[in-house]
Amino acid sequence: MQHRLVSGSAHWGGLRHLLNAALCAALLMGFQLEAHAQEFYVLGGLQQTPSLGEKTYGYTYEYAHNLTDNVYASFSYLNEGHVTNHHRDGHSAQLWGRLLSADRRFAFSLGVGPYRYFDTTVKTAEGGASDQHGWGILISAAGTWYINGGPWILQARYNRAQAGSLDTNTFLIGLGYQLDRGSRDGPVVPPPSYSSLTTHNEFTVFGGTTIVNNFDSPSGIAYAVEYRRGILPYVDLTATYLNEGDARVVRRQGLAAQAWLVRPFFNDHLTLGLGFGPYFARDHDDGGGVTRTLGLFTMSASYRISPSWTTRFSWHRTVTTNSRDTDVMVLGLGYRF
Repeated sequence: MQHRLVSGSAHWGGLRHLLNAALCAALLMGFQLEAHAQEFYVLGGLQQTPSLGEKTYGYTYEYAHNLTDNVYASFSYLNEGHVTNHHRDGHSAQLWGRLLSADRRFAFSLGVGPYRYFDTTVKTAEGGASDQHGWGILISAAGTWYINGGPWILQARYNRAQAGSLDTNTFLIGLGYQLDRGSRDGPVVPPPSYSSLTTHNEFTVFGGTTIVNNFDSPSGIAYAVEYRRGILPYVDLTATYLNEGDARVVRRQGLAAQAWLVRPFFNDHLTLGLGFGPYFARDHDDGGGVTRTLGLFTMSASYRISPSWTTRFSWHRTVTTNSRDTDVMVLGLGYRF
């Protein structure tokens, strides 16, 4: 039984990591176009869990937004890999202090911020999975080299996550891309600002996959329909019908309303955004069919292929109170008007 669980988890965990890697690779390749933004990083390496005496993989991707030469803010996704009875990941918003070298090509930074974690763990002797959520703190140190002054960046980073029942260390290295080019080497300050709406009206149809967050990681085919409306230059609202398909232990569908922080890049060809809101969902495998109010957190990227048509990738994380969390990853075609 244990072998079957690990094999299933490895298969669908691998799919999740492949989708993440493909998205990050596409973003990094796209960043070579003319853009107006700040910095984006993809880092990978080793995670160490001292209390268990175990090591595993870890990776992160991050958007960094310069405020001054010596201060910047970031939002990151951190995956802490798999150790015994714990599969944990999460999101963090951090504020950083930075020291720059005289030529502005090297920087040393310290960052700290809240860490919202999602931990799939075991709650019973029979191996029943529990999705534990909570808040912790993420403390980070980074050494950064702006290669030839930019735009490519090499970074080595250490993270200390103090959250829940586990404290972990991650040692990461990877590449970043500087999305603004200024008259000086190093970080570009101040960042550009926008006065027009990022989105006016957008209607999108999606298809993709649902992965249940337990040790077996069962999956199903998902689809969604979304209406998006911009209300401020950096703020969108969405109404979404989401069908998570039949993932063996979860068969759920419902309506979600989300508020978004969004930002355009590449002369409005690419947008990145973060959304959160209530998800009113009926799960037909939950006690014969129960409607619950869940949370829905989403990271999304869209690329405009013509003035009216756009492609969009969205990664939804459902947040439940009964250990039925899922990741819903969907790709869609949208019409803007």
